Amino acid sequence: MPNRFELKQLREAAEKYAYHDANTHGVYPRLVWEPRNLSPVARLDDAVEFLGKWKALRFKGGGKAFRRICATWLRKNLTVLERLQGRVLYSLAPEDFRRILDICTSFRDCGAPPTTFGKALHFFLPETVMLWDQAIVRNTYKLRADPESFVSYQRFGWKLLHHVTRGKTVKVLRQLERDHARTIGFFEPITMILDHLAFSPKLSARAVAALGGSSQAFSDDLS
Repeated sequence: MPNRFELKQLREAAEKYAYHDANTHGVYPRLVWEPRNLSPVARLDDAVEFLGKWKALRFKGGGKAFRRICATWLRKNLTVLERLQGRVLYSLAPEDFRRILDICTSFRDCGAPPTTFGKALHFFLPETVMLWDQAIVRNTYKLRADPESFVSYQRFGWKLLHHVTRGKTVKVLRQLERDHARTIGFFEPITMILDHLAFSPKLSARAVAALGGSSQAFSDDLS
């Protein structure tokens, strides 16, 4: 059935993604995954390097401005950020999405543009949130560039993970991550595998349809 979306379609999206050999992905283990449990404050230099390579500092002031913005944001949100560290998207509760909205809104209010705060939040919370950009994610799913839409995108990921694991255990997601790591040569969490889905118009449309269409897929309702 064309509107069905199962674990094998998520696996297909990961396999079809063609950019793992690019310079951007080569730095992912060193900058994002391996130091993910360190204090966010200690990772500011790595954040600037990561966002530069992932084309998220293309605004006035660039890395220098981001360093100032992020330092201010970290002072205001460190407690919440540390509370979310290590939480996996699949297991988030409604209050976690509210926390993500709060820190995302704060990032925006401190001066970070949408693609910058979206990629930076994934940098600091790689197991917890999916990154986004305008060219692929927001255009593919027809999302606005505000914090509310960023969080609705996270809910979409949560719903899709629960959809493809219905009748199964979370172990199948861990197995998909392990298989994907063997294929590409380094580990990416399920949040990145979900990101790859946006690069396939056919599979991403199928995922949205399987969740009942855009209005349901991106709604606040997690039931």
